[in-house]
Amino acid sequence: SILGNHKSITNTFIQYPLPTRSTTMMIRSTLLARRVATSLAPKGFAPTSSISPISAAVESLSKSTCAITPPTPFFITLPTTQIPKSSFSTSSRELHSILLREIEEEEEASSSYSGSLPTELSELHADISKNWTILEGISGIGGDSGPSGSGATVRMFRKQGGSNGGKIGVVFHCQDTEEDDFGYDEEYEDGGEEEEEEPPQSVRFGVTVSKAGKTVVMQCRAGQGEVSVESVAVRDGDTEAVLAALAGGEGVHSSLYQGPEFTELAEDLQEAFNTYVEKECGIDSDVLAFITMYADYREQEEYVAWMKSAVSILS
Repeated sequence: SILGNHKSITNTFIQYPLPTRSTTMMIRSTLLARRVATSLAPKGFAPTSSISPISAAVESLSKSTCAITPPTPFFITLPTTQIPKSSFSTSSRELHSILLREIEEEEEASSSYSGSLPTELSELHADISKNWTILEGISGIGGDSGPSGSGATVRMFRKQGGSNGGKIGVVFHCQDTEEDDFGYDEEYEDGGEEEEEEPPQSVRFGVTVSKAGKTVVMQCRAGQGEVSVESVAVRDGDTEAVLAALAGGEGVHSSLYQGPEFTELAEDLQEAFNTYVEKECGIDSDVLAFITMYADYREQEEYVAWMKSAVSILS
C-alpha cells in the first residue's frame, strides 16, 4: 500500500510551494520559543487546551525578571574640516600670477635671441656641426610625442669614425651639471672691491665607441676646458642603443659589470684614457665648450617650457 500511494504522495508534495524566507524565520522563532518555554516553565506546568505551549512561553517570558534588554546603539561622530572654496581660488590666482611673472622675466632676458641660439653659441654650434651631427632628444624618452623626444637630452655623432673604424658618439643631459670649483676663488679683489662671481658649471657626459656590436662607454666630466674620464664600461649593442640606454638613465645595474674603479687604475692608464677621449674621439676644448654652453641653453629652454606647462594645468 505504501508503494501504491507513492505517486499520490509525491504529487501532493509538489503542489505545495517551497517555504519562503519569512516562513523559515517563523519556523525558527517557533522552535526557539518552544525551547525557551521548556526551560522557563515551572515544574509541573502543563498548558491547558485553550493556551498553546508557544503562548505560554511568551507569557512566561513577559513575566520573567531575566528578560533580555537589547543593547543601546551608539554612534561615533568623526570631525570634518571644511575648506572654504575661496582659499583654493586665491591660492590658484597667486600661483598663476607668480608663474606668469617668472615666464615674462625669463623671456625678456632671452628676447635678444628669441627663437634662435645666442650669438656666441650659434657660432660655436655652426663650427662643431662641421664634424659632428647634433640631435636633440631621443624618441620615446622625455614624454614628448615628437620624433626626437624631450630636448633635455642631446646626442652627438662624429661624422668621421675612429682610426680603428669605431663609431663615436656623445650624449649629455642639460641637468647633469655641478659646480666646478677646481682652481676657482669664490671672491676676488678688483680695484680694492670684493666681487662675487657665479662659479662655472661642469657637465657630465658619456662618450661611446662602438664596433662589431660592442660599445665602450666612457663617462666623462667637462670642466675648466679639460675632459676628465671618471669610469669605463663595456656594453652590448651599437652606439644608438647604448646612447638611448644612457639617456634613459641606465645607471648601475647589478647584473652588469661596471668596470674597475677608475681612480684605482695605474696613473698612466688613467692618463691614456683621457688622451684617447681627447685625441681619438675628438673631444677637444671647442667640443667641451659647446657641451657646457649648450647644456645651459637647453636647461633654460626646458625651464620656461616647464613653467608654461604648469600654468596651463594649474590655472
